[in-house]
Amino acid sequence: MWDMKVTEGGLDEAGAFVSMLHDHSSWLVPVPYVNLYETREWEEPPQIVKQVLRHARAGQMRICWDLLTRVTGGSVLTGEAPEFALPTEEPELYLHFLVTRVRFRQLSMAALVADARAEAARCGVRLLRTHCWTGEGGRFVREYEELGFTATLEFEGMRSDGSFWQGQVLQTRV
Repeated sequence: MWDMKVTEGGLDEAGAFVSMLHDHSSWLVPVPYVNLYETREWEEPPQIVKQVLRHARAGQMRICWDLLTRVTGGSVLTGEAPEFALPTEEPELYLHFLVTRVRFRQLSMAALVADARAEAARCGVRLLRTHCWTGEGGRFVREYEELGFTATLEFEGMRSDGSFWQGQVLQTRV
């Protein structure tokens, strides 16, 4: 990832992070055509915006930058898996919300995964897990597999409108 840099993100980067989530996941907000970035100042922002801000305040957000200091991707790295990912018998780091700008997808995704691996190694944790949507013929699952992950558990997640989406938990050893 010679031309990408990953750093801890904070509230200053939360807008860019939410904007990327909006670009890729507009179904996360039940109101059609809502720009998630604009909701940051709402009295009662959507749940996804609350989550991003909470992770930013907790120092769990990771931001990928290009050489021109543009935000090209982001993720959240925690020691806690979501409910649908079965508990493990060992400590783990869990990579949440990995999102990139389309133009920088491969480089940013690889940089963010490399950063997560390095953080796991630094913490002495051998298991790194994540999840993704299985749509588009499994394209996202294949992208994670190309980065060294192995598909494990399939699950159904609920969208904000009450419908379901198909997901896949993946893991890799550090």
